[in-house]
Amino acid sequence: MQTYFHRHCKHPRSGPTDATFDGETGDLISRKEMEREDPVEAMRSVYYLFSELRSATVAEEIVTAMATNTTTAFSTSPPPTCTLVQQEPLVPWLSDNVLAIILPTFVYAVGGAFFHILDTYELFSNHRIHPSEDELKRNHVTKWECLKSVVRYHVMQISLGLLLNYGNGPSMIGDEACKIHDTALAFRNLRNLIPMGLMALGIDAKQLSIATQGTSTTLAQFVGGTQYNSVPSDNGTGPTSLELQLAKFAINIGIPLLQYTLALVVVDTWIYFTHRLCHVNRTLYRIVHAQHHRLYVSYAYGAVYAHWLETLFLDILSFVLAGEIARLSARQSMVFGSFATIKTISDHCGYVFPWDPFRLVNNNGAVFHDLHHQSWGLKYNFSTYTVFWDNLLGTTWADKEGADKRYQRVREMTKKRGGIVGKGFEVAADGAKEIADGMGEVVKME
Repeated sequence: MQTYFHRHCKHPRSGPTDATFDGETGDLISRKEMEREDPVEAMRSVYYLFSELRSATVAEEIVTAMATNTTTAFSTSPPPTCTLVQQEPLVPWLSDNVLAIILPTFVYAVGGAFFHILDTYELFSNHRIHPSEDELKRNHVTKWECLKSVVRYHVMQISLGLLLNYGNGPSMIGDEACKIHDTALAFRNLRNLIPMGLMALGIDAKQLSIATQGTSTTLAQFVGGTQYNSVPSDNGTGPTSLELQLAKFAINIGIPLLQYTLALVVVDTWIYFTHRLCHVNRTLYRIVHAQHHRLYVSYAYGAVYAHWLETLFLDILSFVLAGEIARLSARQSMVFGSFATIKTISDHCGYVFPWDPFRLVNNNGAVFHDLHHQSWGLKYNFSTYTVFWDNLLGTTWADKEGADKRYQRVREMTKKRGGIVGKGFEVAADGAKEIADGMGEVVKME
């Protein structure tokens, strides 16, 4: 019996000789200074002793009776019961997975119709980049042909989405308390990196935790982690209240924000390089991408007018990859897909509003993309969502002479129609100037 105790009765964080059982006295003898100074550690050794003897119930009663009754921000909580349940769909008769597939098409239809009304009734015409008659004079495709291509785009998008989603059941979610509990335990493990870092610097984490306990219990907990901590209430295995708060923030804000950011990086990177490839490779441009550039004067509902191969490999595939890599849920896909659709419409709408949020964030707005649609701007401004890759690789528009001539021509044509040369062109000129400023050159508008 004594041999059994010597072999098995050890604290899980201790070495082989940290605790032994004295067969003559029947007492558990601790050889660590920590357990002599800290009765709670000795108490836990007793707990593991009884656990090995399969007397877990008795051990728990002992621990409960001996535990220090201290309530802090680090008091532990028991784990919840974790079960997966079916998530109720946002629309009762439609699954979230299907809604995520068709919602971008609905957003596109609403946005396209909105700007079509502005075009038809010449509302906010002082904010247009081009005169409305330029759509007929300069574009090489009729609006009807454009509309048919756009319908085909969305039929492909929905069909492929439904095909990829075929066989997937309803969205299953775990109990939120279970997610929070598991994330809080992850934070607990991360806390142990702090004393490890201190020890690497030659600092005694336990002594520092003891020294700071009188000043701040919270600081003592962070300094000591869970291994060298001097506050008894943090010696349990469950998450503390502070860890639970951090977990709630991570689940509700931090992790989704990282997912959206990762998805944006994937889409922006994929579209930049595939889009640029379509301009560098003459065969790809002639067969595939030239169709989109028949619209020299773009308009909102023609934003996705493109060859079907471009629809598949440049647009749809980029979002499939982003969703898989960022592990977006169905509802996150609704948000991200709707945002991307609005951005695409904004880039092609032909209007420059001073309150345009996309232009205010990073200058990648309607003017930025309009320059790319001109014959003299085809080799610039390939990005769709940010200006990161264009700025990094030197493809942001910075041809001041070309910009001067282009916007001067817009003003002259506007004057001929009876002429409102208003804020729209001034803002457009300012946008071009800001774009050039990003490359270290200033586009001087006359």
